[in-house]
Amino acid sequence: MDEESCEILQLDDEDGVLTAIIGKEAPAREMLKVSPVEDYPTEPGCFLRGNDYSPVVAVVLLNAPYGTLPAEVQDAPSEIENLVRVAIETGAALSGTLQTENIGIEKIVCNVVGNANLRYLVLCGEEVSGHNTSTAVKALLANGINEKRTIIGSEAITPYLFNIPLEAIKRFREQVTLLDLVGEMDPAVIGKAVWSCYQEEPTPFKDYMLSDPGAYSEAGISCTLSGKVKHPEEIEEWEIDDLLKQIETEEVPAKPPAAAKDEPTARVEEVQLEKKVEPSVIDQRKLVAVGESLAKIAEGLNEIGRILIEEGVKVEVPPGVEVKAPPVVEEVPQTQAHEMAALYFANQLRGYSGVLAVLEACDQDICHGGCTMPNVDISAIKRLGKLREDLDASSVVEPRKQVMRAQIGDFLVRAEALPEDVDRPCQKTAGNCKIGSGCFVSGALKMMKLITEPASPTQ
Repeated sequence: MDEESCEILQLDDEDGVLTAIIGKEAPAREMLKVSPVEDYPTEPGCFLRGNDYSPVVAVVLLNAPYGTLPAEVQDAPSEIENLVRVAIETGAALSGTLQTENIGIEKIVCNVVGNANLRYLVLCGEEVSGHNTSTAVKALLANGINEKRTIIGSEAITPYLFNIPLEAIKRFREQVTLLDLVGEMDPAVIGKAVWSCYQEEPTPFKDYMLSDPGAYSEAGISCTLSGKVKHPEEIEEWEIDDLLKQIETEEVPAKPPAAAKDEPTARVEEVQLEKKVEPSVIDQRKLVAVGESLAKIAEGLNEIGRILIEEGVKVEVPPGVEVKAPPVVEEVPQTQAHEMAALYFANQLRGYSGVLAVLEACDQDICHGGCTMPNVDISAIKRLGKLREDLDASSVVEPRKQVMRAQIGDFLVRAEALPEDVDRPCQKTAGNCKIGSGCFVSGALKMMKLITEPASPTQ
């Protein structure tokens, strides 16, 4: 046996006889550690920074009034602050709070992928009321996002990740393993979880077997929030497609301009580029709209011609111009589809009448000083605007359209008179609302989902 690779496992001295048990020394395990990206952590937030070579990031759910997010983690409730500090003191690389299911998660993704040493995410603390943020984190790691950049399977209200690259989301899911300690507020348990993650040998912790696997196999990614969507909670579902097109267009990296030897050469290239621009193509929907408008003009001219002929009006025609009698246009009877379209908009207006009555009543009560009602009000304004667009494009007869347009206009005036400041704390999380576990204001707008028949004629 090679002496250099041996070690004494046990040494006994009995009756003057020295006995040694010698075994082969286990080779030291090589563990790759790397430096984070240069600007790590790339996103500011409510967190503390510890050992950059630790494999642990601790995320403490901040179940506190929305709209009063602390500027620094020291301003958080004492029990939450304690968890954050315990995680750092036990050996975490980053430890901080998380409140929102969109921008908050995006900041965590950016900071995690910037440090390839981070391999575990310890998620702890009590669930965030109204946000269900923990479900968004867990669903993101388990399922990812869909084509609308929405976290699949999350129970959160607006789990949208619009502001970070898809590459960062993919890396985040591959790089870290979740330790689900949601509901845990015991500092000793959180400390044991962090400690277990950076042990060299497999260490049992609850249902996990943990050890430091070393850095991720690829270099860190430096990314920050784009800032394209500052208030994801205000995005309506029908707006997402257009928003994604804008994001995809802006995310395409522009090629750097070729180095020009002198100014005239650069100007020649610009002219050549202008010549290569293809003629713009008219959108198909615009062509359809133009066709419909021309059809209405033709119907109007036919009607004028018919009236003149019936009244026997003599029209002097210049010599050489042949006049043909306009064809008789029969009135188009209202089909069942037309009636169903009208019924759809009528039902929607009845629903919004109730929604606005609820919002106005709550504005006179405790919700006047909170952020939930303004969020709901902004959503109602957007939906009413979309309803008006759908009405204009529908087959509802014009006289009825005019009445409904006026009704929508009245609703918009009432909605726009309500508070729209979303930067204040929710009155429920601030402890001032006594309605219960649910939110009456949010539930008011959800009533619109109960109007399922007839279906929207624009779908």
